[in-house]
Amino acid sequence: MVDLVSLGEVMLRMSPPRYERLRQATRLDVYVAGSQLNVAANLAQLGKQTAFVSKLPANELGELARGACQGYGVDVTHVPLVSGARMGVNYLEFGATPRAGVAVYDRAGSASSSIAAGDFAWAEIVRGARLAYTDGIFPGLGAGCFEATLAFLTAAREQGALTCFDVNYREHLWTIERANAAWQEILPLVDILATNRSVSELVFGYAGPDHDLLAHYHDAFGCGTVCLTTREMSGVLRGAWSSLARHEGRVFQGRRYEFDVVDRFGTGDAWFAGFLYGYLEGGVQFALDFGDALCALAHTIEGDVARVSVEEVMLALAAEPDLRVRR
Repeated sequence: MVDLVSLGEVMLRMSPPRYERLRQATRLDVYVAGSQLNVAANLAQLGKQTAFVSKLPANELGELARGACQGYGVDVTHVPLVSGARMGVNYLEFGATPRAGVAVYDRAGSASSSIAAGDFAWAEIVRGARLAYTDGIFPGLGAGCFEATLAFLTAAREQGALTCFDVNYREHLWTIERANAAWQEILPLVDILATNRSVSELVFGYAGPDHDLLAHYHDAFGCGTVCLTTREMSGVLRGAWSSLARHEGRVFQGRRYEFDVVDRFGTGDAWFAGFLYGYLEGGVQFALDFGDALCALAHTIEGDVARVSVEEVMLALAAEPDLRVRR
């Protein structure tokens, strides 16, 4: 029995030392990440039991990624190593105003993209889980991944788990039209949904005030809890984060946090992990506040997974956080 099972792709994130350009790189820092893994890993760092479902290549890179997942505290029982497969890679260049960051994906034909609906015993995997998570990136990896997403979420609901989905859109994977068509089938299977204004307008054509956006998703797909996150950036190295949610007909507003940016990648995943932790522990209002605080902290930590404890998040939730050096 686990608190959360996540389905998705493990990737290597490779970056030149801060703030070198990829075109001048002579060495690369390596992190093991992936949006769906990040949620499971962050939640494990908060003390919850999490498991991941994926595929990795049966080579040294696959062993590296599998070991890193275990180091995050994530159960990898359902992450087989596949002969002849390859690892997806994200080459990432950090920017500074006025130069934007750059992400170059090399994930076509990855082990994870070969996942099909018939590859796993979904009911067995999700039996006893409290939450089942994936996002809008994974079904865009291929037709098999889309069918696997439907099978995973359907089995999770049948086994009594709450299904969770982050509407991430990656234009390098598929068109707006294909994403919209896929999500029209996926979202009716989702209990807890996270989205933002950009994807709501771009993919779904939704407009209007925040409360209207939340209502659109509930009315169209029946999602019980709909969250809307907002990231405000002042240049590249300073920002703010806030969120709100519609739950059982009520709208809840989370706390807004400002932060300095050390590494913004994976921070949305940290928010969802924090929200799910708070949802399990104390309800929607606590979930929003906890997620917002964890997201702010994640912006200050290098790497896609925030090595943050519950106690540290609770300190950030204090009215006036103590920023003195701890000795």
